Amino acid sequence: MDIITLIIALVVGIAAAIAGGALSGMKIGAEALGADLAAYMGGLYGFLAGSIGVVAGLVLLTVVKGGF
Repeated sequence: MDIITLIIALVVGIAAAIAGGALSGMKIGAEALGADLAAYMGGLYGFLAGSIGVVAGLVLLTVVKGGF
């Protein structure tokens, strides 16, 4: 895995985590908090949790594959 592929996977993974968090926040908390605030909070927590998962997955994939 070259460095460009790694960076693209990192950016796409984090973007997907933010989008998924925002959508699930809107689905779950729109009634209680309002759609905007729920989407912002979901995006934040999606970024926090998702970025750790994406980085851990890419590190594991790089180690298993044998480095760069």
